[in-house]
Amino acid sequence: MTNISERNSERCEKIMERYLELDKDERIPLPVTLHLLRCRRCRTQVRLLSLAEKTAAEPLEIPIPLNDMTITAVIRKINPKYDEESMPNPISMRKWIVGGVIMIALMTVFGLFTNSNSNRELIISFYLLFGAIITAYCAIFIASNMDFFVKKINTLKISL
Repeated sequence: MTNISERNSERCEKIMERYLELDKDERIPLPVTLHLLRCRRCRTQVRLLSLAEKTAAEPLEIPIPLNDMTITAVIRKINPKYDEESMPNPISMRKWIVGGVIMIALMTVFGLFTNSNSNRELIISFYLLFGAIITAYCAIFIASNMDFFVKKINTLKISL
């Protein structure tokens, strides 16, 4: 009787070795599959190995409360000279809007007060320059407020 159980355990051992030699998602050979269908112990081991692999593949989640104190502590670890009061204040949107309106108003005034008899090539070059200035102004505005726009786009995606 012990001879049969020893043979079975040796066979199970060989089958498990053959199973463990397989690459991930590789097709299981027919003899191994047949043995797993008949042997409850090997089937349980394979199931536990699969569960262990899935658990190990999941990302490790450590809950960290994100409040002002933890963020400040992380920033101080990175930069020991960090001081909240010394941080520069971001430029307000009001200044950007007022600056843009003033710029467009001055360009409009230029267009109204230029003489239509003036050199047309000079006027066209000024308007091209004004267009380039407005384009650069908009590009700088978007680039300097990129965080704001990214947050707005993310909130729009969530609400849609």
